[in-house]
Amino acid sequence: METQSKTTKIILFIIANIILLTALYIIPTNSSLLENLCIYKLILGKECWNCGMTRAFLAMIHFDLNTALSYNNKVVIVFPMAIVIYLNTWYKYIKKGQEQN
Repeated sequence: METQSKTTKIILFIIANIILLTALYIIPTNSSLLENLCIYKLILGKECWNCGMTRAFLAMIHFDLNTALSYNNKVVIVFPMAIVIYLNTWYKYIKKGQEQN
């Protein structure tokens, strides 16, 4: 039973990642819908430290480092951290199921 639960979670992990990466890869990085997502900028008219991070993440997913850096140069720190946190969360989820059974 323990192996089945872990196997099911690993399959879920693989399927979820394929769907997520496909969905994110389909979104164009130059979409005009992504230009004004920052509430801080909309209200105060000034850019915050995080402005452009959504577009930078999408550019990184498209393997376009130069474009990502032009949107927000902090992406080289935040993007790898986000990947580590994401993978760690999945690891804990799979490991937790293994320990419960």
